Amino acid sequence: MSTDDAREKNARWPRWPLAPINTVLVALCVIGGVACLVLGHVVVGIALLLGGVGGGIGAALARRGASGDLERVNALEYADERDRSAGVKGLAAVGALSLALTVGQLLMHALVPTDAVSRFVSIGVFFALVICWFTANWYFVRRG
Repeated sequence: MSTDDAREKNARWPRWPLAPINTVLVALCVIGGVACLVLGHVVVGIALLLGGVGGGIGAALARRGASGDLERVNALEYADERDRSAGVKGLAAVGALSLALTVGQLLMHALVPTDAVSRFVSIGVFFALVICWFTANWYFVRRG
């Protein structure tokens, strides 16, 4: 029995329209978007707000009973193990692409003069991704 099933049966726990991870992602996008608009970074602010609102709507619609597999997987709203398996594979592909893009970003910093802050943030993101990848692999290999 999933946590959502238990909450639906218990009237004290109304069902939140988004999964916890989607709630965090939407909140970060909306808060970040508003902060960027306040700071005068209009394009970034609008992009974050559109991402947050679009992601929130997609995630809420994916929780409907009539939603399809692709809707649920794209919204991180897994209904069963098949959805979860597809989501894990999709996120693994995203992780591999993010590592490759980060290597490309570091090469760009080596070839084009850029500011030190941007260069060090790129290096930090690269090492964070590599450390996360190694740690996740270690954990899941040991877990079985």
